[in-house]
Amino acid sequence: MSGSEERPEPTPPPPDAGAPHTEPTGGGRPTEPAGASRPSEPGSPIDRSDERSPVWILGWALIGVAGLVGGAWAVATGASTEVQAAALAVPFMATAIVFHHLVVTRDAGELSFERGERLADELAEDHVAATIGRRPLLVRSAVAAAALGAVGGLVGLRQLGPRRGRGSAWAPGVPLVTNDGDRLRPGDVPEGGVVTAWPQDAVDVEAAAVMVIRLRQDPLDPTDLGGVVDDRLVAYSRICTHAGCPVALYRDRDQALFCPCHQATFDARRAATPTFGPASGPLPQLPIGTDDDGFLVALDDFPVTPGPLGGEVER
Repeated sequence: MSGSEERPEPTPPPPDAGAPHTEPTGGGRPTEPAGASRPSEPGSPIDRSDERSPVWILGWALIGVAGLVGGAWAVATGASTEVQAAALAVPFMATAIVFHHLVVTRDAGELSFERGERLADELAEDHVAATIGRRPLLVRSAVAAAALGAVGGLVGLRQLGPRRGRGSAWAPGVPLVTNDGDRLRPGDVPEGGVVTAWPQDAVDVEAAAVMVIRLRQDPLDPTDLGGVVDDRLVAYSRICTHAGCPVALYRDRDQALFCPCHQATFDARRAATPTFGPASGPLPQLPIGTDDDGFLVALDDFPVTPGPLGGEVER
């Protein structure tokens, strides 16, 4: 024997015949054999989105319809500005949510918080086929939601323009009553005092509420003197012409009505003309008089619709 003898390299054991053979891919991940099922990962937020997405979008469309109906009802019945704004905001909200998921994120309402590997698996052929199958329903729902938002916007814009008043519960001969339904006489309002009154058949209807004030001095122009009782007893709408809040305060020292929402102030001696704050128009004056029994009654309706953007009342 010469020198050192080379020993043969040991032969590696053959791979287990029962284990699947995989080849590394370019990305370093082994390729799973065909037909192998991938174990589900608990807590995945996109597990069952395919089944619920069309219902989810359709649900928001129905919410938009409900908001549009509510907004139409609020406008038709003369509800407060806050109620109208809240109702008409619902179709806009529904449209924005549907638009966000179908156009911005393109996930059709799915909770796709995680990307990467799981999202790639969700985009397999069966997922794509399911998405294509549900697309018509989602598109119709999106179109319906957009239409609702457009109609709601048109109704809202209509409220911002000139309009004819719808009138109120006041009419010639309608008695003025308190919150308890008791009729008012001129003597029920002391000098420098104020009493809130309503039409006899519309107690607690805020749009019809008036503040009956006995001034300490004679009213001045442009007050409608023909609608003043005992030379100093006047009645003005209780709804602020700025944002529709109740004008709940009267300051006797300067005979001013005061709205606590945005500090609008009105001169009660001069037809409730605004003197301070954001209100741009006077409070409508309700012309009042007395009946044969000495009770206070309305001589007519308000000359303009109470509240913001009030138009001339149709007669």
